[in-house]
Amino acid sequence: MKGIISIIFLAGLVNITGCAIKAPTFGDRVLAEGESRLEIAERWEQGKKESIAGEKQIRNGRKLVEKGRSDLRKGEQLIASGNVEVQTNRQAYQSLSQTAQGIDSGKVAIDSAAKLKKTAKDWEDGEEKIADGKKLIRRGNTNISEGESEISKGQELIVSGRDKMQDAESHYQKAIK
Repeated sequence: MKGIISIIFLAGLVNITGCAIKAPTFGDRVLAEGESRLEIAERWEQGKKESIAGEKQIRNGRKLVEKGRSDLRKGEQLIASGNVEVQTNRQAYQSLSQTAQGIDSGKVAIDSAAKLKKTAKDWEDGEEKIADGKKLIRRGNTNISEGESEISKGQELIVSGRDKMQDAESHYQKAIK
């Protein structure tokens, strides 16, 4: 008898508890579905923004790399031109200074000194070109490094953005099934 009363009591308790748990209404389901789709849409939009930002970063990185390569070319040209000037004027200076030893008049000495001074100035200009070329090469290498870094970061953003977009689309497909 105690067993039957216990069973009836448990059955009644389960029945009361089951009735107390309220099943979600149609409105509750629609609201939950709307919030879920809103989250999916926000995730997709965030992925799209990241992808667009990544593409912009890649464009900026490519511009930096191109600017760096241009600086490298200009720097190499300056160094080559400077080297030619330095060698040419060094040889001319040495040649002029050797001929100056046999000078026997003041006028010839003044002319020779003026030529030596001009040659020395041209030699110095060549050295300045070399220094400027080295600066351009350093700047070019820096721009290339920064540009490559920007490209890499941009590619990572694109991948991350596309992953978010694909994830959102996947969740949406699961939600409508």
